Amino acid sequence: MFDRIPTRRDLVGCRGEVLARRGFVVSAESIAEAAAAARPAPGRSLAETPVADDVAGALGDPSLRHLLRTAEVRAAVGRTLLSVRLPPEAWEEVLAQRGRDPVRHHHALATAAVTARLLAVGAGASRVVPEVAAAAMLHDFGMRHVSPRTGRAAQPLRAEDAREVAEHPFLGAWHLARLLGPHPAVEAALAHHWCKGQGYPDLARPPSRATEVVAVASAFAALTQDRSYRSDAFDPRGAVDVLVAEAGAGRFDPSTVKLLVHALRGGQGEARAVRFGRARHVQVPLVNHHAPISAPARSRL
Repeated sequence: MFDRIPTRRDLVGCRGEVLARRGFVVSAESIAEAAAAARPAPGRSLAETPVADDVAGALGDPSLRHLLRTAEVRAAVGRTLLSVRLPPEAWEEVLAQRGRDPVRHHHALATAAVTARLLAVGAGASRVVPEVAAAAMLHDFGMRHVSPRTGRAAQPLRAEDAREVAEHPFLGAWHLARLLGPHPAVEAALAHHWCKGQGYPDLARPPSRATEVVAVASAFAALTQDRSYRSDAFDPRGAVDVLVAEAGAGRFDPSTVKLLVHALRGGQGEARAVRFGRARHVQVPLVNHHAPISAPARSRL
């Protein structure tokens, strides 16, 4: 079972403080304990932080033009992102990550934008949408504790490097639990690579539908943006074909992939009416060194 890890090194916050010593065991239990003990400060909206300057760039990314096809849709998604509220300490971590890894920061905002659009199409206006958008923005938070060399590798990862990447959901969920308490971002960080039980880590129960939406949004954003390990990004149709194939293989929730297709078509009517067709001839990268990371067979204890 891959359901807990000992930390490889001290976990350090953006202010330089040690959060946990090397060897500390992160598990669902320790994450729950951290969330229960957290006392987050009152939140500030994204609109009140320097991250607000990055929202327009994320919404204007050409990779999202089919999803955010009108000014009205872009404005609605922008309002959702700007209304995300987090404690000041969490914003400090977000801004520190922006400085360390601007590509991943852009991915975080793009994932939040895709998530907000899917939720708007699937559920309409809801008070929980900003919280889930926050979860989407923070889903890859654990990568800040992964070696930068490993996180930005252009070639297939060595086995030990792949294992380190597979540990980032634990690290992100535990760190976010300390910052936010029982927030949807904790589950999103822990479970966005769960892939219907075919990914990692092993979970006692399936994650919420909201986390499934974040997982699909993250995959779509990653496929349609430039990455160091491939020559080009997928176009939206190519990305959808990848996700449809993954849903067919049981790695993604088919209804969530249908929601993405429905949103790309404009979001009119019912998402459940979407039918997956055959694979098409679409733009794919000429060079692609990406290799899916398999769940380690057991925890490193």
